[in-house]
Amino acid sequence: MLDNSVLKKIALVLFGIVFILLISNIVVKKINEKGEPPKNRDPLSGIEIDKIFHEALKNYGLSDVWISKRKIKNLSDDSLYSTYNIKVPKNLPIPLLILEMQDLFWNDDVDIKAEEFTPDNKTLIKLSSQNHLKLAAEFSYDDKIIREYGTLSFLVYIFPSNEDSKIKELLETPELFYIVLPPAESSKKLLNTLNKSGKRYAILLDDNINELNYKIAGSYSEDRLKRSIREIVGTFANAVFFIIDDRSDLFESAKYKFIEDEFRKRNIKIFSKSKFVSLDANNNNADRKFQDFMLTVQKKDEKVLLVSAEEFLSIVELIPSYRKIGYKFIYPGDIIIKK
Repeated sequence: MLDNSVLKKIALVLFGIVFILLISNIVVKKINEKGEPPKNRDPLSGIEIDKIFHEALKNYGLSDVWISKRKIKNLSDDSLYSTYNIKVPKNLPIPLLILEMQDLFWNDDVDIKAEEFTPDNKTLIKLSSQNHLKLAAEFSYDDKIIREYGTLSFLVYIFPSNEDSKIKELLETPELFYIVLPPAESSKKLLNTLNKSGKRYAILLDDNINELNYKIAGSYSEDRLKRSIREIVGTFANAVFFIIDDRSDLFESAKYKFIEDEFRKRNIKIFSKSKFVSLDANNNNADRKFQDFMLTVQKKDEKVLLVSAEEFLSIVELIPSYRKIGYKFIYPGDIIIKK
């Protein structure tokens, strides 16, 4: 049987191999995305490199208290502008930071080299321009620090009038969200497509249910309501949960308690629409509204946004930037049902 020291050495070697593969993958990915770096790139001064280096760290939400200026042993160069010791949260791979630097320096004459020191699990990153070392930083993981940002999720409402191309674009989006559907034949036709796309859905109950098979209203008899509820639950049996518009006439009606009890008898979870955040945006300002909203999200917040398909498609490209900083984007059920 191998002793602990041998096992530890094997683990360190394997860790080093994984690190090299990750760095190699970063370079290959960048070349595939942008092609070869441009020729005749402009050199940068130490001050310029230092500024962009900090931008890369900020883009991934590293706190200033985790970054300290410190000399690095056996490292000196007349052109060396700055050296740092940087602590990194365990859940943030250092290669992602290198990828960010590669991206920001892509058009500049800056060479980035990374060395992994397995005994102490430190990574030394050197940034040079015109073969002169300008900046060096030692990165190390620290399991005592975390990036503290809020958690968000999306409920995306599909209107019956939404075009097929818009729905297709939405379903091809890799972000995590649930679809919200009205009880309608158009929604029923979408169920197979949602299943193939791996998308889950919720059902919205409000005053806009017009089709007789699914319509529920405060003026209906209890027998009539039961028939509609059976039809809704039977057709949309795989809904994660139901949402009630608590500003609707349906919710305010004397029959709503009966309606709610009928759903709950069938183990259907119903949540009030007012629990969720609305951007109240249009196609022209959804991205600005979303960014304004993100400024209000605190580190312990768990928010669920209810947005239209158009709003979501307008803001979806902003999500990766917030995820890099440290915001978490998860499925709505992981927030709603947990609570």
